[in-house]
Amino acid sequence: MLCLLARRSSSRKTILPSLDCRPFADFAAFLETTTKVADDGTDFKGALARLNEEVRAVAGGDVSDALRLASWFTREPQPVDADRVLSDLEFGNRFNDLELLFWKTPEQLRDCLLEAFQKHLGLKSRTDISGFDTSLGLDARGWVPFEAPDGSERWQILSPVRMQSHGVRDLNRWVQRQFRQKELSNASNPWVVSLGNESIVVKDKVIQVSNQHRKAYDGKSTDEHYIANGEVGLVANGTEGWLNVLFAGRPNLRFGYRSREFPGGAGPLELAYALTVHKSQGSEFRKVFVVLPKNCRLLSRELLYTSLTRSREQLVLLIEGSDTASLFDLSRPEASETARRNTNIFQAAVRLGPDEIPYAEHLIHKTEKGHMVRSKSELVIANMLFREGIRYEYERICEGSVEQGRLRPDFSFITPDGDLIVWEHLGMLNREDYRRGWEWKQQWYLKNGFVEGKTLFSSQDDERGGLDSERLRSKAIQIKGLCE
Repeated sequence: MLCLLARRSSSRKTILPSLDCRPFADFAAFLETTTKVADDGTDFKGALARLNEEVRAVAGGDVSDALRLASWFTREPQPVDADRVLSDLEFGNRFNDLELLFWKTPEQLRDCLLEAFQKHLGLKSRTDISGFDTSLGLDARGWVPFEAPDGSERWQILSPVRMQSHGVRDLNRWVQRQFRQKELSNASNPWVVSLGNESIVVKDKVIQVSNQHRKAYDGKSTDEHYIANGEVGLVANGTEGWLNVLFAGRPNLRFGYRSREFPGGAGPLELAYALTVHKSQGSEFRKVFVVLPKNCRLLSRELLYTSLTRSREQLVLLIEGSDTASLFDLSRPEASETARRNTNIFQAAVRLGPDEIPYAEHLIHKTEKGHMVRSKSELVIANMLFREGIRYEYERICEGSVEQGRLRPDFSFITPDGDLIVWEHLGMLNREDYRRGWEWKQQWYLKNGFVEGKTLFSSQDDERGGLDSERLRSKAIQIKGLCE
């Protein structure tokens, strides 16, 4: 059975193939849409399992706001009130497990990180080394406890890139200089060990960057163990030219590393206070600080979704700029890196123009009007409106005039006298959370003066996810009459 699930492990971390891998996506889409059956009559669709409900929640039973935001960046059906979280972001409302901070310069980014460290990691000040050590699970003496080395997974900085001032290389060195200055100073002595061109020292958080069989000492004997690319740990101590690392999920096992394993400065370990989003795939941490730079060619819907779903307790987004506009831009279907990849195993691609990037037909929905929509149901409605000659806008911002908020209805229309008409399509009203979301959204529209059947219209899939074309056309003709 093929499961469309983001695999997470609570202990040993293995870097998995990217979840936006096109061959995987092509294969999943084939199983989702095919009518073929196996030689023994088995339906191929039965080989596909799907995650239908997120189980992560925060204290008090509320749904995670981080996951509400993440729903904008997946191809799966969104909650009907998914745009509510964008509205809350734009109006600066409070969230349960999500916080936004804004920066414009590298200095402001670092100030934001120190502010977030104080608030979420329990540091008493920006120079509180003892508090920083505690946040990584070190004991009162500042030592890594051999029996409980999982503190390296308590929090993580993520960035989409390695280079530049907002990349993991500079962020790692900055964190190290901020909180490991004493250890770095000691390492300037020839008898004190540091590793590689990053000067990895005692108490540093590190990541294994290659698959290896290595010897480890458990306090009684030395045996060989397999260490996977992506495992995170802490440097516990240094003895006779070695630094000993304890990895999360491996209590009492001390893996030794020495300088000669880092020829030219690079070796099997790197600093890991900050990781690239790609490196974090398959991992999760209690608290995550995600750096989101502007105009980053590596940022896509899939990469942002990965970064938004790495935290278990708290997500802090550090956004370059002064607003959340870049988040909505990345949520659009055409921001999908998977859909843009020019590998099509089972189906052809859609090219918008002779010089445009091709999109896979099964991964993105292009309307006859020429724009992209998020679902096949919206595609049907958009094409119906276009054929009927009804002018519409897709996901046009609707400002609340009485009840505060800024929603993005599926389809919007303007009457000759300037009134706004909205049409929302509802895909999963059989789900309780989806139904509650629609009830909230419906009340928001009514409080802001919309009238059902006149300026507020809705449609829905049937129990099998199908559409009634005649009902949709009837609503379209009714709206056309109001707009003429």
